[in-house]
Amino acid sequence: MSEVMNLYQERLNRIFKTLRLEQADRVPVLGTYGTWSSYFAGYTDAETNWDTDKCGKALMKVADELPVDMIHMIYNRPGGVYQALGSSAFHYLSDSNIVQYSDESAQIMKDDEYPEFTKDPFRFLVEKVLPRKYAELAKDSPMRDLAFAKGAMKFGMYGGQKGAIEGSLAAQYGMPLLFDGIILHPMDWIADFFRGIKGVFGDIRRRPAEFAEAIQAFTPLVIRLGMGQVHMGPPKPNPKVLLFPLHLPTMLKVADFDKYYWPSFKMIMEFFAAHNVYVIPFYEGDWSRYYNHLQELPAKKTGGWFEHGDPKEIKDKLKDTMCVIGLFPATLLQYGTKEECIAKAKELLDNLAPGGGYIFGTDKELLAPADGKAENIIAVNEFVMEYGIYK
Repeated sequence: MSEVMNLYQERLNRIFKTLRLEQADRVPVLGTYGTWSSYFAGYTDAETNWDTDKCGKALMKVADELPVDMIHMIYNRPGGVYQALGSSAFHYLSDSNIVQYSDESAQIMKDDEYPEFTKDPFRFLVEKVLPRKYAELAKDSPMRDLAFAKGAMKFGMYGGQKGAIEGSLAAQYGMPLLFDGIILHPMDWIADFFRGIKGVFGDIRRRPAEFAEAIQAFTPLVIRLGMGQVHMGPPKPNPKVLLFPLHLPTMLKVADFDKYYWPSFKMIMEFFAAHNVYVIPFYEGDWSRYYNHLQELPAKKTGGWFEHGDPKEIKDKLKDTMCVIGLFPATLLQYGTKEECIAKAKELLDNLAPGGGYIFGTDKELLAPADGKAENIIAVNEFVMEYGIYK
């Protein structure tokens, strides 16, 4: 086996040992650099959305110049697909350099349509949601069929380009990618794409029973879409991994979280754990009031990417349940000195690294060029790799 592939396997082993709550040789470093990577490579976000080759070159630069054990994902969006379908939601189709998504564009499902949605979520998605979100799919045939075929062709090309990037990262730099796909909770999906956040909070009050039934009906489809991504790529020696961004829980009252969010969240997590798929939620906001809930998740079968929280409390509450990822403040990478950044990294490692079960990373994905200075990122990551060695 070549030196590069040995490095690739070494990094994979380090990450997956840690995910299993075993103690690896040292604390792994996860590169959570999204569209920030475009700017690091001298591109704009818009350029890498339209030209996936440029996205690949940006990730190669990250793999070559930044000390990391793994990159979290290929970060760009397929601009050509959205253009072919007539999307108006993603603003990078204009001259904007930063991807923007309009919540108003999500308000396309009426509040009295929940019964129809619940009866057959997939049919409702295809026949109602997609034509409302994508202008070309609302046209009569053959224009609609041509737009769909064009969008499908561009999406297939995009998938092939992503696969080529993943292969090049492995073959040239021994750099693995962590996530094989992404899923959303039914409640987040409805809020993000169907009803808007305001609409969902109104529905909780005005149509609680219909809203709860819709989430229950939508959950199996979310699982199917996740498993589709698991089976889409080539087999791997390690389990497949899905990213699970969570948007609404920290905005909810605990009673509403227990009623609308937790049952399907737990069902999704248990399903994938039973099928040897690691799901890593991004616990956006402060989840401290839900730590007792998280203790009920399948032990050693998941990870948690945390944005906020007391590292000592997180370690105490969740050390036997899940691998902890993140918590390093991205703002410090931009505005702090190297010394301040290293001091914070040391604090996190002192609290989270003992015994294993901690992957070093930022508290959120780096997006804008001002989200982190490269010199601080390099200094911090090098420190973690030296200080985080297990004796």
